[in-house]
Amino acid sequence: MGSRAEIALAREPGSAHRARRFAGGVCADWQLGELRADVTTVVSELVENTLQHTGSPALLRLELLGRVLTVSVSDDDPREARVRAADSDGGYGLRIVQRMARSWGCERTDGGGKKVWAELVA
Repeated sequence: MGSRAEIALAREPGSAHRARRFAGGVCADWQLGELRADVTTVVSELVENTLQHTGSPALLRLELLGRVLTVSVSDDDPREARVRAADSDGGYGLRIVQRMARSWGCERTDGGGKKVWAELVA
């Protein structure tokens, strides 16, 4: 059985900072200090994407199973999260996640929104 922690984030200034603090604290509690920098970066990029590109609040969830930590951010927007072309202005968030994570993806939720997730290995 793994461990799970989650936090609801409103669409307001400071939510991304709150998400990073929360994730850093979870890493400390779960003795994953070696992953803290990567986890907080992935959390920051996923939460910022939700806050910038949707009209939705976000639900951040961290799940640890063995040595695999899954970071996911769910929102109410049905549009799929996609990596932008390398020559586009901005849009580096998911490209950063793609490079840092073992794997990542986007899937629909039962409520009609989506969940963007990334797996990191300790």
